[in-house]
Amino acid sequence: AVVSTQSTGIFNEVNSRKCHGERNVIKGIFNNYIFVGVILGTSVAQVILIQFGGYAFSTTGLNWYQWLICVAIGAGELIWGQVVATVPKTVIPSGMRLGTQPFTQEEATQARMLWMRSLKRVQHQIRVANAFKRAGHERHRRLSLLAEASSNSFKSSPSDASPAHWWTKKSSESDIKLKGMKPASQPLLEEEDDTNV
Repeated sequence: AVVSTQSTGIFNEVNSRKCHGERNVIKGIFNNYIFVGVILGTSVAQVILIQFGGYAFSTTGLNWYQWLICVAIGAGELIWGQVVATVPKTVIPSGMRLGTQPFTQEEATQARMLWMRSLKRVQHQIRVANAFKRAGHERHRRLSLLAEASSNSFKSSPSDASPAHWWTKKSSESDIKLKGMKPASQPLLEEEDDTNV
């Protein structure tokens, strides 16, 4: 059902190329490379999502017969477009017709104001997105500088290493004295004192 709906939408895009009672919706279709790219991209994405979506998109791959049925249902949109183009405008009541009356000056002004308001909103959203992007780049730059500075501080020179080694040695000897044990360097001195006595 989903594939049929999607293929109907794809064929409806082709139908929408002509909307003033013109019948040949295929004429000049290959002159618009963007439109052809959109149609092909949508079709390829649909096939990939259905065939390989699996658990992520809750889909099951179709066989060639099922694909043929779905494309045939979608192509029915082209036939339906021809039927709609065949219906004369006089059959439709005037109250139900859309787009047959020209815009008044007030409607045109209102439409222009709505367009400008929408454009300003989009521009504002773009400015906000760019501000977040700049802030993210600045934060990343600061973090990288901080990481580089901290890694440089850990890389100590040999002259810096000796006080740290001296301190650890000194602290270990003081710990031994506190426990009442003799440091490793003292037994030799005491043995020399015993021989002198």
